Amino acid sequence: MPTIPVPHDCVIKKIRVKDQCIEFIFEDDISRYESIQYYKPDAKSLIIRYHFPNDPNDFSIYKWVKPNRLSAKLFSANGHYKPIENSLLTKLTEGRFRLEYLYHNVGYGSIITKLFSGDEIILDAEIDYVEFEWIC
Repeated sequence: MPTIPVPHDCVIKKIRVKDQCIEFIFEDDISRYESIQYYKPDAKSLIIRYHFPNDPNDFSIYKWVKPNRLSAKLFSANGHYKPIENSLLTKLTEGRFRLEYLYHNVGYGSIITKLFSGDEIILDAEIDYVEFEWIC
């Protein structure tokens, strides 16, 4: 089965939503990560585009929320995923922590991507293809 590269632990420096796509623009010197060395050992950077077949806002974002005393009674004691506004997607790289791409699960017409920036973030999107632009 064909697979697509997973830039595991690589840092995303910018996210854009444009032209029916979500673009993840990664930091320079990306080939220092083991997950990239196998696919493209001479890569300087990478742009991943998730293309939407219709509505470019057809995605959901969830952030892991640790429980406080009140929510510990309502949800599991370990925390839960809370939906956040789609408009906050492009601001995820502006936080106190760097935004890391952990992994993705690809299904027919969809992708679920796990990110990390101090807490876990899940991006669930209905897409029709993924494009990788390697910058050498």
